[in-house]
Amino acid sequence: MTSFLDNVLVNLTYVGIGALLFLVAYMSNMAFSLYYNIRMLREKFDKNKIVDSALRVTTIVVGLALLCIAITTIPAFATYVGLDISPEYAEIFSNLAILVLFVTSACKYVLEAYTKFKKILEKSNIAE
Repeated sequence: MTSFLDNVLVNLTYVGIGALLFLVAYMSNMAFSLYYNIRMLREKFDKNKIVDSALRVTTIVVGLALLCIAITTIPAFATYVGLDISPEYAEIFSNLAILVLFVTSACKYVLEAYTKFKKILEKSNIAE
């Protein structure tokens, strides 16, 4: 049982790091979006978009964290109840789940942030 809990705690550390990576990517996109939408497209600042964004990021982080915990505990639970899964396979399974879920999510926002960053530098699509 101790090994099971130790594995879960290690995976929670990885989930925390993945969540921070996602948050940095999301906040970067949000920062560029604020400037791009308000200064370049001349859209009116809307605090409801900030609230919606905060709710979205909270939902995504909590949902991904819970999904990762569920996925990464499957091999540990299977081993605990008697279905032997080698520790190497269990570790690969857990790490891959965390990487795929958080990295793909972070990459989406990194790409969006980079696109807005390029537009800001090029000063294209400036509303007059």
